[in-house]
Amino acid sequence: MAALSLGGDMDIFPLILFNEKVDRLERCGLTKRMATPKYIIQQDKIMDRQWIAFDNISEDDLDAFVLNLRLLIQDRDGFSIRCLAKLYKKDGVPKDLAMAFDEQRKKWKNYRSSLSLLIKPGGTEKLSNGELFDILFYGGLAHQDKKYLNEFIILTKQGAFSAFVFGFFLSALNTILDVLRNIREINIRLIEILKR
Repeated sequence: MAALSLGGDMDIFPLILFNEKVDRLERCGLTKRMATPKYIIQQDKIMDRQWIAFDNISEDDLDAFVLNLRLLIQDRDGFSIRCLAKLYKKDGVPKDLAMAFDEQRKKWKNYRSSLSLLIKPGGTEKLSNGELFDILFYGGLAHQDKKYLNEFIILTKQGAFSAFVFGFFLSALNTILDVLRNIREINIRLIEILKR
């Protein structure tokens, strides 16, 4: 597919793809459920040691969200947050939009670096939100990376504690979703400028 290029060497196709995937995330059942976060824990699921134990959230809801989120945070397809960062550094991008984009990246990085309330499996130190996200995302949801798999199993197979872990993960998903929505709005403004 030929690059959709406007404004010299500025390829806007990654901006469009990014926005389309954020729109798809908006249509996910999990996104809709997170909009009203008054969750009821289902005791039968906890007794079965299921970590997704909140009402009206299924494994399929989580899988659909993760599948789409994965495209926005991994670089393979060329329109991840990191890929867009290169685009926002180019000449011709208005400084205010570049700064707004960087601010959203910082928001996610700051969230990742802050400490969660959870202790590292087998340790005494608290997990950062980023470590927890990586364990869950790469250890069993988006991938089964050997680096994270054991900790994923420990964190997600502990009954009531695992439901607590899932609550923290939902917080991370809400945070990244907010960042993605804001980047989508910045992208819309940049696309409009580049189309002039």
